[in-house]
Amino acid sequence: MPENLPEIQEPLQINDQIDKFSSNLKLYLDSLDLPNDNILVEIKQRGIVIGNMPNIIDHLSPEQRQRALYISKFIASCGVGLFDSALNYLWNETIVNLRNKVALFDLDYFYDSILSNSKKRHEFKSDKDLEKLDDWELIKGCRDTGIITDIGYKHLDYIRDMRNFASAAHPNHTRITGLQLLGWLETCIIEVLAKEPEGPVLEIKKLLANVRNHKLTKSDAEAIKINIKRMPQDLNHSLLRALFGMYVDDSQDIAVRKNVELIVKDVWNYSDKETKNSIAYKYAVFSANAELSKKELAKKFLSIVDGLGYISEDLKAIEIGEICEDLIRSHYGYNNFYTEEPHAKQLIKYVLPSGDIPSIIRYPYVKSLIICRLGNIYGVSHSALPYYNQMIELFQDSEFNELLKLLDDKEIINIFNDGNRAKKFMELLASLKDKTKSEKIKKAFNIVLDGTISDMKTRRAYQKIKDLI
Repeated sequence: MPENLPEIQEPLQINDQIDKFSSNLKLYLDSLDLPNDNILVEIKQRGIVIGNMPNIIDHLSPEQRQRALYISKFIASCGVGLFDSALNYLWNETIVNLRNKVALFDLDYFYDSILSNSKKRHEFKSDKDLEKLDDWELIKGCRDTGIITDIGYKHLDYIRDMRNFASAAHPNHTRITGLQLLGWLETCIIEVLAKEPEGPVLEIKKLLANVRNHKLTKSDAEAIKINIKRMPQDLNHSLLRALFGMYVDDSQDIAVRKNVELIVKDVWNYSDKETKNSIAYKYAVFSANAELSKKELAKKFLSIVDGLGYISEDLKAIEIGEICEDLIRSHYGYNNFYTEEPHAKQLIKYVLPSGDIPSIIRYPYVKSLIICRLGNIYGVSHSALPYYNQMIELFQDSEFNELLKLLDDKEIINIFNDGNRAKKFMELLASLKDKTKSEKIKKAFNIVLDGTISDMKTRRAYQKIKDLI
């Protein structure tokens, strides 16, 4: 260890070194007639971080440390006393690391899994294009493709919120403690920086490479199908989107499509209805955009998997789907309290007066509305709120079914970790339960309302009602 770095067992020595720097900096700011109070975090908090740093950094291999430029900047910021800057550097290191993992894994698989808009998908071809993704899209995509775990996603999503509202990325007066910063550092190192993809994720990488580069036999396909059956369902959804993306690619070799045809029926059978609807929705997009080659390939794909029943030619579904994507992107982006309203105002034009929503887009529509209606940890967009309430008031039994299915949605369950938003969800259910004409749905509402927030967070609520919806 470099001789200038304080030893962990000597906190007084750490404090003395940091105190000398702080005093000199304060004098310098005084000489410039600049504010010097509440600029730097107190020395005790800095000592906590610096003193415990060696134990946490031990999780990184020597090679990983050599690449961790922003971690060096993180430590420097902690020593100076700029914890908000340190959090920003920690987040930068995490995002850079995730981009590198995606680039080394399988870019086409990643892009096909997270980009449902075909026009936008055309813009993403190389690892440089990863920079076009918002941070929330990147970490959600890494979860959906298995690069990070569900637990890792929950932690990173919280740290992302704190980075947006408590770091030097934006003006703020939030105080961050040394223990908080250490916890976030340890999470980012354990869940991202020191962790490489493993298990089923590597099986998918190997599978996609074989589909692209080798001619599969029927016996090869049978072995692959066995592995598909064992695969976690979330990864199955991502794999289905990736195989569809390969199949409808105009430039793809015919041998690749033949390989896809050998295995895709099993992937389809193990995927959920939402994922199947998303494939059918892309077919509708190709139809509307007169992408005739892709349309025909998509139709053939759906025919192979017996999925033609999912097709809808309703252009209203396309428009609603695109607006919902824009709405969610605004919700998770900066200044969402101001940017959500135009999308909500546009969306309601497609809903009034009947409230009828095409079945192919109903679940994403309900999910988008509920996410935005619940808001974030800082509240809800007041300018968009009247539109959300008006659209939710138009819910019918078909929408109530989708609303209750959200209790099995990982993104929604993650939101329930915020007690205020979980309480809002319960209040929303209470206000809607008497509007249903179905006794089964009303019973499901009452079961959830008679339960607890913990029941929703642990999926117990969904397990109790799944046979009723």
